[in-house]
Amino acid sequence: MGRTALIALLAVSLQSLLIPPVNAQPSPDMIRVAVSRNDPQVTLRVHGRFKMTALKTGAEVHQGRRLPAIAIRAVPAGLAFGEEILPYAGVHIEPERDAAINLNGKRLRGTVEIVRQEDLTLLVVNHVPLEDYLRGVLSKEAPDYWPEEALKAIAIAARTYALYQRFTKESGPYDVTGDVMSQDYGGRSREKAATTHAVKATANLIVLYEGKPFPTFYHSTCGGMTEHARVMGPYDLEPLRGGIVCTLCAASPFYAWRRRLTKADVAWALRNSPYGSIGTVNEMEVTRRTASGRAEAVTIRGALRTLKLTGYDVRSLFGFDRIRSPLFSIVPNDEGFIIEGHGWGHGVGLCQWGAAELARRGFSAREILAFYYPHTELAYVRELASPITT
Repeated sequence: MGRTALIALLAVSLQSLLIPPVNAQPSPDMIRVAVSRNDPQVTLRVHGRFKMTALKTGAEVHQGRRLPAIAIRAVPAGLAFGEEILPYAGVHIEPERDAAINLNGKRLRGTVEIVRQEDLTLLVVNHVPLEDYLRGVLSKEAPDYWPEEALKAIAIAARTYALYQRFTKESGPYDVTGDVMSQDYGGRSREKAATTHAVKATANLIVLYEGKPFPTFYHSTCGGMTEHARVMGPYDLEPLRGGIVCTLCAASPFYAWRRRLTKADVAWALRNSPYGSIGTVNEMEVTRRTASGRAEAVTIRGALRTLKLTGYDVRSLFGFDRIRSPLFSIVPNDEGFIIEGHGWGHGVGLCQWGAAELARRGFSAREILAFYYPHTELAYVRELASPITT
């Protein structure tokens, strides 16, 4: 974007409204994905013709044949595109025809909104058709070499989860995040033939409980038994009450794992966290478990005070990739502690490695979903009588 053209097209003053209001009844055909939430800077490129407009007013900011890679920052006066300052709190970028948006090296379908937040970080939301979104999700959430029926089951679960979030997050600026806190999303860059086929083969199919979609949580490896959804929030639905014995995921490389933590490791992690120092660490033990055996409360005793954390807190403290699951035991040794664990993820809902094994044994996607989400049925989005189950 040239400086002269950009400045010439600035026609309106700084807009204070960050996100335009959404419709009372959001379309199930689209999904809003927060692909960046708190970055001070992003890099944008558009391959092909595009149009950029200001949020709220819709005033045209720029049109072009392409946009070379440019760094975008939030500044007090608006948005900085390279060295130029746009006096807007947010812009909408819409590619034309086969043009594609590239954000931080990731190609995205659909359109993008870039919004300046109060703390001068950026919120970038990708507005994308639901089925296109799923193509970028399934390729990240499941290996493309898995059996087709497993991929189809995970595609249906991912679609239902996204649709549930779409209907319940309508008052917010986005429906899902583009990371593992919602569903991992690779955009157009990560799409693969086998996973795209599974999405297309199940187009518009969702899982219903009592005629409504619900949060179809899923995870990599349950490690032996699924968990009650109360660990994810105020969910007490029959399909998500856990307790499903599942040794089907035993082939997962994450079925059993072990980590070593010295007392110094624990003390350092706490000192550099919001919990603060507890002094020299003396003991660390699981003091309460859920019905599935996962750590519900972990007590860490130090020279200065005693701290009680949840299993989720412990995973967050040391890293979700390091402490893969709350299904762990703590064994003290001379230097500190050995964490012996099973599974990867929260353990709620569908176990992906278990689904893969069921598919290898000849189970269909419908049967896999019925196993992990009991008392549910499949239906098409257009058959929805009412939007959500809470």
